[in-house]
Amino acid sequence: MSKKKFEEFVIKLSEDSQLNKSYVENPEAVMKDFGLEDNEIRAVLKGETKEVEKLIGTKAVCIHIVTLMKDDK
Repeated sequence: MSKKKFEEFVIKLSEDSQLNKSYVENPEAVMKDFGLEDNEIRAVLKGETKEVEKLIGTKAVCIHIVTLMKDDK
C-alpha cells in the first residue's frame, strides 16, 4: 500500500458525496477503482486495524472507515 494513496482515498471519501454514495453501494469496487490493492481492501472490509496500521506504517489513531449497509427496502 502506498501510504499516500490510502490517505488520498480516506480524504476523498470524506469530501466527495458521490464517491461516498458509491462506497455505500459497493465498497470493494470503489476501493479497487481507486487503486487500492486486494490485501488493503480486505483489511478495510474486515476492520483489521492492526493490518491497516502495518500497511500504512503508523498507528491508525484517527483512521476509521465505517462500512455502511445499503437499505434494500
